Amino acid sequence: MPDAKHRAAITQIFDRMHISAANPFSIVAFEAAYREGETWLDELLAYLRDTRDYVENYLAAHLPEIRLIKPEGTYLLWLDCRALGMSDAQLKHFFVHEAGVGMSPGILFGEGGSGFMRMNIGAPRHVIVTALENIRKAEHVICIGEIAIYLK
Repeated sequence: MPDAKHRAAITQIFDRMHISAANPFSIVAFEAAYREGETWLDELLAYLRDTRDYVENYLAAHLPEIRLIKPEGTYLLWLDCRALGMSDAQLKHFFVHEAGVGMSPGILFGEGGSGFMRMNIGAPRHVIVTALENIRKAEHVICIGEIAIYLK
């Protein structure tokens, strides 16, 4: 790109998106996505929306203590877990070690994230269903010995 300003702007965007402009395959893929990807993108967005709705309905029906904060255009869901009464360390332990579900603790994103977990639904729906079932099963363990597990 001969214009230095345009080249710097594109380089900055590529760097921010972790895209290497030097890879010739990325250029072909980039062009194909913009020219031919609309149908795929529409289907992906519908799939993600349906998965988000599934998570929201599952939580309401089976885990009402965990509330979904509806996202505004992302496949990363914020789960409000404050009603569980756990510290951030306890939440992380519960989801990772009790339920076997890896999620990002909200506190990693600042104090406002305390009591939240971030769930990535950019996966096949059966993976998300299994994760929710694991959380529900672990939640039953909590209910059996609620005080003991909350105080771990």
